[in-house]
Formats: sequence, C-alpha cells, structure tokens
Amino acid sequence: MNYKLTEQEVVDFVVQFLINKKNGQWHKETLVPHSLKQRGADIDIKGGKQNTEHFIIECKGKSYSKSAASVNKEGWIVALGQLITRMEQYRVISSGKNKGEPNRAVKYGLGLYWVGAQVALRRISRNVAKVLNLHIISVDENGTVKYFTPSDFGKKDYPDELFH
Repeated sequence: MNYKLTEQEVVDFVVQFLINKKNGQWHKETLVPHSLKQRGADIDIKGGKQNTEHFIIECKGKSYSKSAASVNKEGWIVALGQLITRMEQYRVISSGKNKGEPNRAVKYGLGLYWVGAQVALRRISRNVAKVLNLHIISVDENGTVKYFTPSDFGKKDYPDELFH
C-alpha cells in the first residue's frame, strides 16, 4: 500500500516501529507528544534495554515539490542541523571506568524517507555517528521501516534493496 509520505506519516511509522521492535522496550506511554508545528524534536521517547535510555528523533517526509529529487536526497542535512541544536552539550562521560567515552544513555535519530537515508548513511562517517550516538530510521512509500545503528554508517554503497 503506497502512502503519501508526509512528515507526520514518517513520525507515525517510526513510533510504531520503535514500540513494536523486538527487544526494543520503547514505551508509548513515555512518548512526549509534539505537533509538527511545535518546537522540539518530532519524537521524544524513553525506554530501551534498561528503561533508562532516551531517544530523540527528527523526521522528514518525502518531498513532492518540483525539486523533489534534490530535496529528498539532501533534506537530511536540515534534519541533522535541527537535531544537533537539541543535543546536550556534554556528550562524553566525565568520570568512572568509561571516562572519555560517548554517553549512550541518549540516542539521537533521523527518521527519513529512504532516499535521504541512503545518502546520509553514505555521507556521515561511522566515527561521527558513534560519537553523536546517531541512528537512522528509514521509511519507504509502502511503510517499510529499516533501522541503522552507528556501525552501519560510512560505507561506500547502500543498494536500494536494503531500504525496502
């Protein structure tokens, strides 16, 4: 079933994916609701493996404008900029045995139309994704959702089939 993949549709698919993700343990009742007209991340949810994680996700839908091909490939840059403005200043653990390591309690994500996700995965280096604890959640026109962790970033080739 093909959807007009608006930003709200991407948000809805990503939330459903996280809540239903096997061993994901993200909880609908911890979702901080935002309308797309409000300031703040599109998705702000708590849960994770020990119910101590926080996932902040900025989403972008599919563009249907005259310049859609370009917007769909590069819209992730705007989403990343919005996400970075919401990041905590201190992303590194300051004491203990993991001192100097990135703080993994807060995950950041981009919920993107698959074409933009494909480009972002290729252009953002694995090291940057690991430090930022950045994840990408890809959605296609059929509502198929694919999840990519920081270790999936920075490869040269991401075939289209990987996103459907």
